[in-house]
Amino acid sequence: MPAPGCRVHVVTSTLLVTNPGSRSGDGNIQEAARRLGEQGDVEIVRPDRPGDLPEAVRKHAGDFDRIVLGGGDGTVNLALDALIEAEKPFGLLPLGTANDLARSLDIPQRLDRAVEVILAGHLRRLDAARVNDVSFINAIGVGLGPQMTREMDAESKSKLGVLAYLKGIVQAMEHQPVFRARIESEDRTREGEYVQITIANGIHYGGGMTIADDAKLDDGRLDVLLVPKQSHWSLLGNALRFKTGLTRAADALTHWRCKELSIETSETMDVTADGEFLTETPLECRVLPSCLSVYAPALPASDRIPA
Repeated sequence: MPAPGCRVHVVTSTLLVTNPGSRSGDGNIQEAARRLGEQGDVEIVRPDRPGDLPEAVRKHAGDFDRIVLGGGDGTVNLALDALIEAEKPFGLLPLGTANDLARSLDIPQRLDRAVEVILAGHLRRLDAARVNDVSFINAIGVGLGPQMTREMDAESKSKLGVLAYLKGIVQAMEHQPVFRARIESEDRTREGEYVQITIANGIHYGGGMTIADDAKLDDGRLDVLLVPKQSHWSLLGNALRFKTGLTRAADALTHWRCKELSIETSETMDVTADGEFLTETPLECRVLPSCLSVYAPALPASDRIPA
């Protein structure tokens, strides 16, 4: 019997879409396709360019029982609107650099073990979120996050992998931006000078940072984390909290949860969504509750959201 909060999905056909721009490329995608083929027909679609991936999903999704994506967080972001529209279960083969969504879902980083998760058939319902006209699954960032993204390039991500994010954080701290912002949700308002604002739908973001140690992908709420202006040493001191998610106990950080919020900044600022430059301030953000079905390991009883 499947665990409460999960259900088992029986399939006869799989659409396997890989992102040519992912750090790990196709990996051993043919072997993954062979294993997925144990449960029915498999068709591999590899768009010529990453930007063609959403249309590939839209074009083929109707002919298959499930969709499997080969790529990282950027791949999921590219395909996100198409996945929501398709209303089909999707599986994830983590072939990216950070793979924060896979980490949030406890999907193994090894390709063969990730395939096993899909074959097991356990499905979880997930939230997504939308900022301005852009959907995201992990998090959006204003301030240090976009600065860190600027410090990383495709070559460093390819050579260093997750270490590229650590390098990017250190370099971003050396040029930490300070900006004034007003943040308003349905139950509170904050205004002040900040170096980073993160709004997370998921648990992990930015190459392994944790928004909060009790964050969930299916609670119908967004996690808000404000990092006010502070000394370089204080920011470094909070670095471990960004990794572990023990943010609520920090005097220098502000954390709460909400369903929607708006942010206005003193000047127009870039906003990264799932690590990509996709919009700018001012922004309006809201959660999209329970809009996706994903193959993932069954949740422990203590972590399940009551039905």
